[in-house]
Amino acid sequence: HAEGTTALVWEKGTVLGVLKLCLLGHHNLSNALAAVAIGRNLGLEFEDIAKGLASFIGARRRFELRGEVNGITFIDDYAHHPSEIRVTLAAAKLLLQPGERIVVVFQPHRYSRTLTFLYEFAQSFAFADAVVITKIYSAGEADLGLVSGEKLAKEIGKYHKQVIYQPSLTNVCDCLLQTLCPGDLTLFLGAGNLNQVIPEVINTLRQPATATS
Repeated sequence: HAEGTTALVWEKGTVLGVLKLCLLGHHNLSNALAAVAIGRNLGLEFEDIAKGLASFIGARRRFELRGEVNGITFIDDYAHHPSEIRVTLAAAKLLLQPGERIVVVFQPHRYSRTLTFLYEFAQSFAFADAVVITKIYSAGEADLGLVSGEKLAKEIGKYHKQVIYQPSLTNVCDCLLQTLCPGDLTLFLGAGNLNQVIPEVINTLRQPATATS
């Protein structure tokens, strides 16, 4: 549910209790259950484990709320692998009300990873209503000319109606200003430096509109 995740936890056919998390998504629940299993193996009481997990508000750059302005919510997430993208967007979908959209800005990370998982990436954005792809963040790798952000955008376009290729981070802000509307949940995904754009987008939206004659 939108406020977090609730699960009834069993152990060897016996109910241990209810686990309540501030975090969304099956992936976070799986991690929490693994923590429960380890804690129980160490002899901890379920109530103590559950209390600790309930107080965990998440890690930096993992579905991190960066701000909300004009009804638009901005989330930063380190997701840079197809499976991470899928579960992150599935979690984001839980927050939506009817008529609201998920807008994703994705900065591919490493040429080698993008090439290896090109077709998996292309099918990872099913829950997004609009996708903006930037150029690849090299992380020190050489560009061998085998793959590019533009090529990834074209592959995503085979499965998705609204895909924009915007190679320059400098222009991502202007691109989003033409795309976003109240109610949008905007996710910045990637392990590179894409998150540096978020303050610019938020600050620009906070500025009063300039009247034109």
